[in-house]
Amino acid sequence: MRALGLAVVLAGLLLDAALGNDVGELLKQGDAAFAASTYSSAVRYYSQAIDLQSAQPLLYTKRAAAYISLRSLAQALRDLNKAVELDDAFVQGYINRGKLQRQMCNYEAAERDFKRVLELKPGQKVAEQELQRTLAARSKMEALQAAVKAAEVAKAEAAKAAGDGAEPPNTATADLERVKPTLESLYEDSPDCVQAQVLEAQLMFAAAEYEQVVAVTGRIVKADDRQLDALVLRGRAYFYLYDHDMAKRHFGEALKYDPDHGAARKEFNKVKDYDRKRSRAEKALEAQDWEAAEKGFIDALHVDRDHRKGNEALWFGLCRARAALGRVDLALTACTNTLILAPGHREAKLLLVRTLLEAERFDEAQVKAREFLSQHQNDGEFHELAREAERRLKMAKRKDYYKVLGVDKAAGDRDIKRAYRELAKKYHPDKVSAEEREASEAQFREIAEAYEVLSDESKRQAYDSGQDLEEMQQGQQGHPFFQQGGMHFTFRFGG
Repeated sequence: MRALGLAVVLAGLLLDAALGNDVGELLKQGDAAFAASTYSSAVRYYSQAIDLQSAQPLLYTKRAAAYISLRSLAQALRDLNKAVELDDAFVQGYINRGKLQRQMCNYEAAERDFKRVLELKPGQKVAEQELQRTLAARSKMEALQAAVKAAEVAKAEAAKAAGDGAEPPNTATADLERVKPTLESLYEDSPDCVQAQVLEAQLMFAAAEYEQVVAVTGRIVKADDRQLDALVLRGRAYFYLYDHDMAKRHFGEALKYDPDHGAARKEFNKVKDYDRKRSRAEKALEAQDWEAAEKGFIDALHVDRDHRKGNEALWFGLCRARAALGRVDLALTACTNTLILAPGHREAKLLLVRTLLEAERFDEAQVKAREFLSQHQNDGEFHELAREAERRLKMAKRKDYYKVLGVDKAAGDRDIKRAYRELAKKYHPDKVSAEEREASEAQFREIAEAYEVLSDESKRQAYDSGQDLEEMQQGQQGHPFFQQGGMHFTFRFGG
C-alpha cells in the first residue's frame, strides 16, 4: 500500500492548484507528514482539509492511505467508500478500495470494484491484474476452508474410534504443514485477512497446539476485540490448557458483545458444567463416599472427552473410587486411561500395581512393578513395591500348607497337630495297598512338609511373611523319613 500513498501524494500536487490556498497548504503539510512517516499528523492535516473541502474525493483517498499506514483499516475503508460515493466514476478510488478489500479478504467486494473499473475503462491493466489476483486469493481461501473442515472431521472421527481414554491419532499437524504454502501465499495477497488468521488458528486447534492458538487469536483480538470467532476459539484453547478462568473470561467477552452468540454460550456453559461436576466428585472422594465419587467422575468425564489435561485427574479419581469399591477391572481401566493421558503420573502407577496385588493378580503386578521401576529408578517407593510384588508372586506359587492340613491360617498348635495326626494316619504308606502306595507317599510327603513348617514357630513366621525356607530346612534336626529337593522332614507321632 506504500505505492498507493506515493500515488496520492503526486495526485495532491495536481489538486493543490484546484483548491484554495488554505486547503492547498494543509495538503502540503499532510503530504510532508506522510512522506516523513508521521501518519497521525498526516491524518490530522488531511482531516482539516476535508473540513474545508468535503466534496473532493481525492482528499478522502489521501487520508485513507494514512489510515492504512496506521493499520486503521476500517477508517480507511470508510474514507474510500466516501470517495466513490462522491464520484461514482472515480477509477483510482475503486482501485484503491478494491486493493484494500482484497487485503482484508473481502473478495466479493474487491471483485466488484475491479469490474467497475473495467466498465469505466475497459482493458485497464491494473484492474485486470488485481482482479486475477483477487480470484486466485479467493481460491486459496476456499482450499484453506476445506482443509480446516476436513481436519476437524478427521479429529472427531479419530476420537470416536479411539474410545474413552485412548489417544486418537493426530492428523491435523500434518494437515497444517500441508496447507502452510497455501496459507503463506494467501497472506501475501491478503495480509490483513482476519478470516485466514482464524482458520489458521482452527487448524492449530485441531492439531492440539493450544498455546499457538492463544498466540494467534491474541493478535486478532488485540487489533479488534469484537472478533467473536477469535474470542471463542481463544477461550476454547484456554479451556484445554486447563485455565478455566481465562476460558470463561473470553466466552463472557463474546457474550457481552453478542448475548445470543450460540457458540460462546455453549462453551461458557460447558466450562461451568465441567467444573461443577468435577468439584462434586472430588468432594465425594474426600468424604470416602466411593459410590458418589465414581458416579461424579463418570459424569464429569462425559462433559468433554477431549479435555486431556483436566481428564487425567478425573480418570485417576475414578480409579481411586473403583479400587476402594473393589471393582478391580474397572479401576485398572481408569488408571490405565490416566497413564494414557499423563504417562508420567506417579500415583496412578503406584495405585495400579497395588490394585493388582489386592486382586491377587501377582504375575501382572510383578510385570507392571518392574516396568514402572525402570522408569523411576531413583524412587524408593517403586523399589519397595517391586520387591513386594515379587514376594507376593513367590508366595502365590508355593504350596499352601494351611490348605494341605485343612486348617485355618489362625489355627493354633493343637489344631495343627491334630490335623497332622489324622492325615498322617490316613495317608501313611504302610496303611495302604501296594497299588496305592505311590500316590499315598506323595500325599504323605506334602502333609509332613506342611507340618514341619507350621509346627515350628520360627519357620511358620518365615512362611507367613513369604521368606524362602530352603536354607532354613537344611540342617533340620531329627531322622528324615522322606527327602525332596534338599528339604528334610521329620515325622513325629508323639506329643
